[in-house]
Amino acid sequence: MLTIKTSAHVPGNHHRRNFHSCAVSTGAPLVRVGGLRLLQEWLRLFDAESRRLWLETRWRSHLGRVRFAQVRSRP
Repeated sequence: MLTIKTSAHVPGNHHRRNFHSCAVSTGAPLVRVGGLRLLQEWLRLFDAESRRLWLETRWRSHLGRVRFAQVRSRP
């Protein structure tokens, strides 16, 4: 969440009419945002772990095919 406290925080707003120099919240409530952020992080970690496991399975399958081809090609 971004909080603007003075006109110095906003470039170009030094001479603007109706500019309020009090703190203005520009974000959503932290409780909801925190929960959504946590949920998104869990989903990101789950996706990363799923991709890692898939890649490990595919790599082992590939190595099995390579070793089989090497054994088969020996005289």
